[in-house]
Amino acid sequence: MTTVNIELPEKPGVKEWRWAATEGCAPLSRKVFRKWLFKVSASHLEDDATVLFSELFTNALRYPPPDRLIATRWLDLPEVVRVEVDDASDQYPVVSSPALGEESGRGLILVHFMASRWGVEHRRFNDGHGNYLSGKTVWFELRK
Repeated sequence: MTTVNIELPEKPGVKEWRWAATEGCAPLSRKVFRKWLFKVSASHLEDDATVLFSELFTNALRYPPPDRLIATRWLDLPEVVRVEVDDASDQYPVVSSPALGEESGRGLILVHFMASRWGVEHRRFNDGHGNYLSGKTVWFELRK
């Protein structure tokens, strides 16, 4: 299966990608993300930022938008690196305590404790037929 990603036009300090929700897109997205961190002189954040990005991206794979393209934005701001990932679930994430043996539910705990700040913003997706579906953007920031 081929992974397709679309690089959107660049704005100063912002890198936007739309990743096809296919097998293999997660490792590729992490590789490109690490290269971007190096490019913006934030490679000292690579370990933490990559773990957190991976958590958000993996969750977005579970709830891809109707066009099956997962939008990500990486922002190089003066004091922080901000990472945003869109998904088509209208359920807002909640930090919880998963039971021992549960295979999921720990990603947001990592985001909560490792990020300088994090949050969720409501967004809508067009399904291509004039209907709008609820979704969200989950983001985190790490101080430089």
